[in-house]
Amino acid sequence: MLSRCNTIIFVGILGAAALGTAPAAASAQPVDVSAKSCGFEFSRTLPMVLTPQITARGLAQCDAPPEEHTLTLALQYDNNGRWETACSKTDSSIPPGAPGFATYEVSAACYAGRWRMAVSILGRLQGTPFAFSDYSTVREVPSSQCPSR
Repeated sequence: MLSRCNTIIFVGILGAAALGTAPAAASAQPVDVSAKSCGFEFSRTLPMVLTPQITARGLAQCDAPPEEHTLTLALQYDNNGRWETACSKTDSSIPPGAPGFATYEVSAACYAGRWRMAVSILGRLQGTPFAFSDYSTVREVPSSQCPSR
């Protein structure tokens, strides 16, 4: 397991349009589709290798603020077929509405192997709980970029 974990959370003042894309709508269970108020997306499709670290980034925006919104962003690595969390950060602040958004970043020491980003969001909108989770595309990090475990 990785021992070093760095996390950064920023509340941005730029609109999602500045990124060229809007956040994807978060799946809400059991809230009706018409009642969804927040969106999340990974900033890139794969974790970024910034040797000696690997980094995950994402952003969230809420059209109508929920009563509760707890987002956990994580970096996970494949440990013999089982996904292990190398590093995670949880934030319970409510993301702003457009044109603002909240950005999230988590970094861990990079090692060769298979990596992915994971997000989990739990909250409550109009008294009804919702849950959302998603994973990025898997990135194979070769030993030429990061050392082996």
